Amino acid sequence: MSASDQNGSPDPAPLDDPGRAELRRRRVMSMPRWYSPWLHLASTVGLGCGLAALSLTRLHGLRTWELAAIPLFFVFCNAVEWRAHRGLLHRRRRFLEAFYDRHTPVHHRVFVEHDMAIRTPRELGFVLIPSYGIAGVFALTLPLALALSAAGQSNLASLFVATCMGYMVLYECLHLAYHLPPDGRIGRSRVVARLRRHHGAHHRPSLMRQWNFNVTFPLWDLVRGTYYRGDATDATTRDVRSRSALERLER
Repeated sequence: MSASDQNGSPDPAPLDDPGRAELRRRRVMSMPRWYSPWLHLASTVGLGCGLAALSLTRLHGLRTWELAAIPLFFVFCNAVEWRAHRGLLHRRRRFLEAFYDRHTPVHHRVFVEHDMAIRTPRELGFVLIPSYGIAGVFALTLPLALALSAAGQSNLASLFVATCMGYMVLYECLHLAYHLPPDGRIGRSRVVARLRRHHGAHHRPSLMRQWNFNVTFPLWDLVRGTYYRGDATDATTRDVRSRSALERLER
């Protein structure tokens, strides 16, 4: 039986291999002729890098203690990534249904733990976030950045925006790396391979709503107890742990 989202709607049932092949064929065929995967990638990464660079040009008289805030901003981004992935991409929210509909019924049904790689470049459309997604994150950073600037901390404001935009670029590049062929030059990287295993476990239908919500580095998964190591734990114990974690998260 498939899991239900927060509003009671059941998640789409997992597909067998022929069903996934048909779904990815239909989704690729439904893409506009003008869609370019390379332009898509360039727009997301380019916009993120451009906004980060623009923020850094506003720095002046930078002090060491201000640089020390960057790791804190990074952890904040990691926590937001965890929250958004769990709360928007795997639970349909009123007025924000597009986030769920793009992710769970498509991305998670096309790519599963044992078959994570794209077949054609056009399938980047199932992996990359829309360019307006990065623009939206930038807009969400502005209130806090403006508050820091108004408090006389313009350097912290610039570093905060630059860190958030840099984090989005990192998210985009790492997520893409996980969905490239594992025997390719990037896929063979030890770091990518290890992080791909973490993300691949999240693509197991029985785990996707409870475990491994961090796509970049699983820091907040460790903090919130949602890090699934994929060890040889007894299946019954795994089910108990899974239910317990879900109950904690829903409180």
